Amino acid sequence: MTWMLAIILSLAAAESPACKEAIIVLDFACQDAQAGSALADSIRLRLARHEEWFVLDKQATMDLCGPLEANAPVDQVARLAGRAGCNSAIVGTLDIQGDRHTATVTKMNFFELADNKGWTREFVETGQRARPMIARRVVEALRESPEWIPPQYGDEAAPEDPGKPVNVNGDFENGAAGWDRPDNAAIFHEPRPGGGNCIRIRTDLARDPWLQYSRALLLGSADPEHPPQIATDTSYGSVAGLEGVHYRSEFIKAQPGRRYWLSAEVNGSGPKIFVKGFRDCSDQAQGLPERSMHELQISPAAFAALEEAKRRELIVADAAKHPQRYLRECYRWYLNFRTEKTGWVKQTEVFPPRGALPENVQWLQVQIYAYWPPGTYYFDNVHLYIADDVH
Repeated sequence: MTWMLAIILSLAAAESPACKEAIIVLDFACQDAQAGSALADSIRLRLARHEEWFVLDKQATMDLCGPLEANAPVDQVARLAGRAGCNSAIVGTLDIQGDRHTATVTKMNFFELADNKGWTREFVETGQRARPMIARRVVEALRESPEWIPPQYGDEAAPEDPGKPVNVNGDFENGAAGWDRPDNAAIFHEPRPGGGNCIRIRTDLARDPWLQYSRALLLGSADPEHPPQIATDTSYGSVAGLEGVHYRSEFIKAQPGRRYWLSAEVNGSGPKIFVKGFRDCSDQAQGLPERSMHELQISPAAFAALEEAKRRELIVADAAKHPQRYLRECYRWYLNFRTEKTGWVKQTEVFPPRGALPENVQWLQVQIYAYWPPGTYYFDNVHLYIADDVH
């Protein structure tokens, strides 16, 4: 029944003036059958994005036939395509040697079309992204046109003079101004070798003691000038393997419709620097933040026992007094510092990579984030700038 329905749909698609071709992409012959099937499906999905093509789906194709090699007999492929109501077909052979993928692909036409002849070509890619890269190249060959590639890091050159940063104290020369106070257990403000100051973050810490200390800091019952001695832990159960360490800037008033540049220097491979967008959600709050409950000396059970009107009254009053506690994340972007280089590395990138900051973003916050592998990371000159162009 599945393939009969596919034939009906395929015939209807082929007759539509909006469809240039109805095509069947058969699973590729490969010693690793799953890899051959996955490549064929990647080609189907990518080709189906284009309105001028009707692509028979994976299940209907598998109901008709298993994998066929690139040199499969034309008459055999023609019969299969005819049963599916398609006027062209793709067959192929995939050879995998280590991380090297070689796909021999044959395009067969079963109609007269002067501008789209059949062909056999070889596509070679290496690495973890070999399959999607081959799929993209095959579709480009079918369409005789390059595929759209999303914006990538480095597409736009960083400005020589970006102007004044919108965040405060990104060079950390003024202590913790504009940032969280370092906890002196995982986060330290200290001199940078060669001059100036920087932030040092450790992630090789025992998780439970550090979480207990962080919560005590939040509730005001611990002093970062007298931090506890937390044991070193480099296991997957450490701070590095689970939460990681965030170091946050103060909130910055957002300018929706604009783009921004983020520039930073990092010593250590793997950390990220997030820019997160927030909006006021106090009107949706159903309870008080833990810190507010602690300050009001009211337990969760006691708060829940109050009349709804009284609970709402407390929420409204607390939101007016501490509005930032009721901000919720609605946007995020990050700068990735995964590099094989040693020493200090500087990166500057623009965001959003396309479009502009969404209209619902009211506040921005820069969040330095270090996690795996366990160890020590250094950060300096973390600056956020408004881009000149307006989208």
